[in-house]
Amino acid sequence: MKKGTRTLLLLLGDILALFGAFWAMLYISYGKNLSAYVIDMHSLPFLFIGALWLVIFFIFDLYSTQSTRPTIPQLRNIFIAFIIASAVAVIFFYVIPFFGIAPKTNLFIFAGMALILFILWRRLFYSVFSSYFRKNVAFLVSRQGTGLHIEDFSNYFANSPQSGFISMGAYPSLEDFSRKYAGKFPDVFIVSKDVWRTPETFKKLYATESEIMDLAYAYEYILGRIPVEAIDEDWFIHNLPSSRRKTYDIEKRVSSIIFSALVMIATSPFLLLVALCIKIHDGGPVLYSQERVGRGGRNFKLYKFRSMVVDAEKNGPEWSSKSDARITPVGRIIRKLHIDEVPQMINVIKGDIALVGPRPERPSFVAALENEIPFYHLRHIISPGFTGWAQIKFRYAGTVMESKEKFEYDLYYLKNRNIFIDLGIVLRTVQIIFTH
Repeated sequence: MKKGTRTLLLLLGDILALFGAFWAMLYISYGKNLSAYVIDMHSLPFLFIGALWLVIFFIFDLYSTQSTRPTIPQLRNIFIAFIIASAVAVIFFYVIPFFGIAPKTNLFIFAGMALILFILWRRLFYSVFSSYFRKNVAFLVSRQGTGLHIEDFSNYFANSPQSGFISMGAYPSLEDFSRKYAGKFPDVFIVSKDVWRTPETFKKLYATESEIMDLAYAYEYILGRIPVEAIDEDWFIHNLPSSRRKTYDIEKRVSSIIFSALVMIATSPFLLLVALCIKIHDGGPVLYSQERVGRGGRNFKLYKFRSMVVDAEKNGPEWSSKSDARITPVGRIIRKLHIDEVPQMINVIKGDIALVGPRPERPSFVAALENEIPFYHLRHIISPGFTGWAQIKFRYAGTVMESKEKFEYDLYYLKNRNIFIDLGIVLRTVQIIFTH
């Protein structure tokens, strides 16, 4: 079963859980006195609240199959999502009494029943998909380097049994696989390009009647990234056409400006307080500007609240880390809350960066990374972003190897970017800000 189908099934189960919670609330509260009038009075308000809750669940990334794993962090995420969803419901029933009812006990029952059904549904979903509907996958990769990435798949399959895949191992050729599994073939062969381009292998692969998936595409489809070693110039020509997506670019620019302006206006009182705290702490400048590389390789000044000591880079640019001794006490707090990034909304309005895109790096780091990572310069064919696909999937990179992995997520975004992916990234970023 495809990933999109599993996500849709997960969503439909949540919708049924909300309907179940609604009817349970009515029967618990009214019992034999339940009437058509009572049902009508509650239907529209709770339909509206239920729709809002589904949006909140999406923001909290509860529609990835990873979220169904019965772990403490995932349960924590679910509880936080329900607390915020319940707070939103209280606002609409009491602060903005739009619906004309104030269901104190009923709202409590509804939220409690929804939470129970929600967790039970996800537990069932995980159990079913980690036991059934799974595909056996075998990898055919050469010994020249691409095999190094098989570990990424193996770890993902082992940690996410609900993903629907079981690894049968990696082999340098179809003959090697056949020697171990005589007469048996997997549901899916994931094959590196140098293996399947051999005419004889190509013919034999299709004779197996297994599904055949290119390694680069498998990375994209299953892991949400595109490995540098599995692509070449042909890949860029076919997947990153030089023609611009004009309608999308206009939509993205307009929405970025509107969003940034709203953020600056809504947070302005709090930003003034942050600026005051930074100034009082050591008397240094409030804002810190840093040279970054933008679209087309052009440099620009990126603005942040200063979170490090004055002259933190007097010895030259350095990779930063969470435990960096240069971070001030105030800086540690605003970094934890991601407030130091808010002044970048100025850069968005100016057009230096977009709301969503690859994160802009410093010129000295870019020069080094372009020497180490093939095709790295092509991440500059679009505007960098305040947030991006790599940020929500990988977060922080402090080494060249980590930057390479982040670039593989950037490649995925470069190929697949559209307004809906941008919206999902923004919503996921909001969730990260509130939960990390």
